[in-house]
Amino acid sequence: MTDIHLDHISFEYGRREILSDFTLTLPGAGVTILRGPSGCGKTTLLRLLAGLEQPRSGQITGVCPRETAFLFQENRLLPWRTAEQHLTDVLPRDRREEAERWLALTELTGEEHSYPAALSGGMCRRLALARCLALGGRLYLLDEPFAGVDPQRASRIMTGLRALPAPVLLTSHEYHILSLAHRVIDLDGPPLRVV
Repeated sequence: MTDIHLDHISFEYGRREILSDFTLTLPGAGVTILRGPSGCGKTTLLRLLAGLEQPRSGQITGVCPRETAFLFQENRLLPWRTAEQHLTDVLPRDRREEAERWLALTELTGEEHSYPAALSGGMCRRLALARCLALGGRLYLLDEPFAGVDPQRASRIMTGLRALPAPVLLTSHEYHILSLAHRVIDLDGPPLRVV
């Protein structure tokens, strides 16, 4: 994938300016962590890349929103679907082995028939991540994928993310995974800026 370019992007919620003439180039490969304080604009940046928000001005190139897989901060799990069904719902037919692969990567093997109510908070977060990965795409946008996940497990999952063929852009406050990313971009704001 080619690099992703955000050129002179401006965006606001109401009167609050979140991005102002913001420019950044993101690599089209590997795992990149966006790190910054809560409320600085990291989630808005991901939402702009996914096409969930539109900039007031500026241009985003190198990414097609229809080809992104987005992990929201909320798990958004369906209480009536099992862990495996959450994945098979987004996979092409007859791809059960693919579901097993993503459950293994997120360390949920053995929970195929469990419903969200039977899973811990960290397990639900990992199931939401597994579903996002199963959805696929040319770019993974992950908003706080390791919230509630213990450090050792998060580190192992990060190793799996590094092996994905598509680039991964994630936000995180977990310092223990920073060294496992290909690059870390420090941000501050609002308005969002590179430190």
